[in-house]
Amino acid sequence: MNFPMALSEKVRRLAEQYAELSEEEHHEFLDLIGSSEDPNVSAEWKEEIHSRARDIDEGRVELIDGEEFLARLRERFA
Repeated sequence: MNFPMALSEKVRRLAEQYAELSEEEHHEFLDLIGSSEDPNVSAEWKEEIHSRARDIDEGRVELIDGEEFLARLRERFA
């Protein structure tokens, strides 16, 4: 799995494991991390996270590799 930025080994492993989860497990995980009482995360932002995860899980958006994204940006703004 390619990532668009440098990640710590722990975060990279976590991301790889997350990618292997089922749709239901994705939602369970998001509920778990979204249920924290972090005052910097609004209810609206938590709902946005869940909405974007649903879009991915249900195939409504196309995910692209980070390197491809950067190449598209360079081409667009060259």
